[in-house]
Amino acid sequence: MQTNITLEDVKGAASLCIKCGNCTYGAWPLNHPLCPLYYRDRCYTYSAGGLLYLVLALLNNKIDFNQSVADLAFTCAGCLACNNNCGIIRSQSPNVDPWDIIRLLRYECVKRGFVPAGRARKIHDEIEKKGHFGEPSNLKLSTRIHHDKASNVIFAECSHTQTQSEIADTVTRLLEKIGSPVTQFAEKGCCGSTLYDLGFWDRLESLIEDNWAKMKALKNKTFVFINPHCQEFVVRRYPETVPESQGLKTQHISQLLAKALKTGKLKSKKTARIKVSYHDPCYLGRGLGIYDAPREVLSALNGVELVEMERNRENSFCCGARAVGNYFHEMSEWTARERLKDFEATGADLLITACGYCKENFQKVLPEKDKSRIKDLSELVDERT
Repeated sequence: MQTNITLEDVKGAASLCIKCGNCTYGAWPLNHPLCPLYYRDRCYTYSAGGLLYLVLALLNNKIDFNQSVADLAFTCAGCLACNNNCGIIRSQSPNVDPWDIIRLLRYECVKRGFVPAGRARKIHDEIEKKGHFGEPSNLKLSTRIHHDKASNVIFAECSHTQTQSEIADTVTRLLEKIGSPVTQFAEKGCCGSTLYDLGFWDRLESLIEDNWAKMKALKNKTFVFINPHCQEFVVRRYPETVPESQGLKTQHISQLLAKALKTGKLKSKKTARIKVSYHDPCYLGRGLGIYDAPREVLSALNGVELVEMERNRENSFCCGARAVGNYFHEMSEWTARERLKDFEATGADLLITACGYCKENFQKVLPEKDKSRIKDLSELVDERT
């Protein structure tokens, strides 16, 4: 959705909601509850459809923008389940999805000064102070594999936390094991996905244009992403601002690892048997449609047995990392705990994911002794190759 679209522009689309509830649960016949916001209290107001009715109430002057509206909008986890299961809303011009409209609602709240306390407020204050969000990645590629003319480019923009930096460092070790030359892109410190999701749109267009000014010299190469949020945003949103970026070749690190294991460039060495369960990150799965590559990686590792959670693939339940509002206390933590119940039911030893946000949010709610049971896919591969 282009950032020049207004709430008034999506009024017709929001009006199409018929309260069918498809935005809250997965496919028949299992109908697993998927929307964390709805699942918590089973109240339709707390769902994508409910937020669309809130948008209509604002547009029809039935209510005014206030902090409570903002807190509710930001408490949505942005898990894409509503987009995946609702075919009605996008049928109306300007062809937006429910989550697009919720993002737009957040922008209108931010524009009026209604920003939830906590992470959203910290990002807001950082942008106000520095004019941008995040710092350039400190990822270093060894001289053995770093080559400016390599056909693969590691996209290392968003490594803002220790966990994300550790995962990026693990990826560099794996690239050294594979031995293929790579170069990297790490310029502004943010691809723009966080600003887009949290409603900080005023800085977004210039950020995308600045990033693309550097990226376009590499556009004939393949960009390899560690963070699926970055990949989804660059693939889906950059062309809306910079049409020239349409068709950029991209690959998630799980796809690169799957190919390396298949071709023998990476060899599985450790053979101790272990059961793992795999959590599909929302933006890697529902966002990009990448479900098989991580499972291919796991199946290629000697001694690793994959035990699926009941909610998996397109019916995966969110980790809750992007629920940053305060409408419900500790909504992000509650969502993580709900997902961990699915993991515990499998009896697996480790929970593997392929997104730094997921790993962080799961570890946040676990006691110290259990945090090591959550690993990024790249970390497991590094340990066993």
